[in-house]
Amino acid sequence: MYYFIINPHSRSGKGSVIWQQVRKRLDRDQIPYEFYLTERPGHATELAAFLTSPRHPDQTPRTIVTLGGDGTLNEVLNGISMSAPVTLGYIPSGSGNDFSRGMKLPKNPGKALQRLLRSKKVRSLDYGILSYTDGRPAHRRFLVSSGAGYDAEVCQNLFSTRLKKVFNRLHMGKLVYLVIGVKRIVLCKSADGCLTLDGVKKINLKKIRFISSHIQPHEGGGFRFAPKADPADGYLDLCVVSGVSRLRLTVLLAAALAGTHTHLKGVRTYSCREASLHTEKPLPVHVDGEICGRQTDVSVRCVEQKIRFLV
Repeated sequence: MYYFIINPHSRSGKGSVIWQQVRKRLDRDQIPYEFYLTERPGHATELAAFLTSPRHPDQTPRTIVTLGGDGTLNEVLNGISMSAPVTLGYIPSGSGNDFSRGMKLPKNPGKALQRLLRSKKVRSLDYGILSYTDGRPAHRRFLVSSGAGYDAEVCQNLFSTRLKKVFNRLHMGKLVYLVIGVKRIVLCKSADGCLTLDGVKKINLKKIRFISSHIQPHEGGGFRFAPKADPADGYLDLCVVSGVSRLRLTVLLAAALAGTHTHLKGVRTYSCREASLHTEKPLPVHVDGEICGRQTDVSVRCVEQKIRFLV
């Protein structure tokens, strides 16, 4: 049985149109399925929790397919019970689609569905956990990346801007990341801090612009911040940008589109199983583009190959 969780508002409402196309194919081929439309932020998490709870009538191995963007997929990831016999699938209908880019999934929803229905290959993927304080200890899983600083500022601005809807309607969704990215460079603030890798290696940093932790190579609609990231190796790939001017940050970001930034001054890369960051001033934080407030202390760790994913 396939259980579909659909964000009809993804890509400024195009998710609903894509779902109708997918549904016609499912009905035509007499594929057994149930579907649920999200109605508000966090609803996909609630639906995934219900579908994998001991109270759900179907306790056989099941497949949950997300139709939406990276944010909807993140909500599903945060809702599923890790003890349930569940396999995930994905039909991308967002603006950034960094997960599908990293996994080399078809961009076309019809082809993505066809591949999903025909696939018999299940891949075990890593996921990350961000830990922070939001009045009380909080934890958030991620499948793509987590970041603190500039990249989270961009995510926060994207969440509130009307430009995203405009660009999506013009079929130029990725361009909004560039427009907002340029704007946030001008407003980007930095902070001094200390990064600790695997509880042993301590790195003092001045003027941190951002630190991103990756399961997948890309974030932000195609920036290849971690070109060597492998979603099944049990490690996080970190990209640290510090001690650079706003002008230099612009150069680094341009190079990051091709993944050629790692050798440039001001960029450091690390591979680790876990990391913690303390900053003297709070920085905005995100997981898979979803905002987790402004924090001075965060930690991330990699959970190795616990997500079953249809490829």
